[in-house]
Amino acid sequence: MNSKEKEILLGVIACILLLIYSYTLGDLIISVNNWDPDAGDFVPKENAVWIISLIGGIVSAVVIANLAVAEPGETPISQVREIAEAYGRKLLKTIVWIYIIVWFFAGFGAFFIGVVRCPDVFETLTAFGKSWLGILVGALYAWFGVKKT
Repeated sequence: MNSKEKEILLGVIACILLLIYSYTLGDLIISVNNWDPDAGDFVPKENAVWIISLIGGIVSAVVIANLAVAEPGETPISQVREIAEAYGRKLLKTIVWIYIIVWFFAGFGAFFIGVVRCPDVFETLTAFGKSWLGILVGALYAWFGVKKT
């Protein structure tokens, strides 16, 4: 497998994981937001917490790692040089920013619903929203290039 094929395969896997993560987290956020306190305790769908915990860490790591290796304020496409040369930098920048934006809005939804709006409904979503905020700070440090000289 050459380096371009490897980059494409890893990119497809990362995007599939992002889709699973954002769908599962979005479904949980909507469920918590629509939960009726008179219905009793909130019970999440089976395996949702496991999926979000496992894949959320991987998706966040991809975002932070790519932002950390990019030049401050630049689109992080340095790890996909082969694909950028073959398919164009504009396409890759678009895909990378879509990935980051989806990650941002899924995490912001968890933070807003789990921490700000409904902190007492589902403790795991509250914890996930809080941890996402910490990860966001790390991602911003990475993107703005706060590095030891």
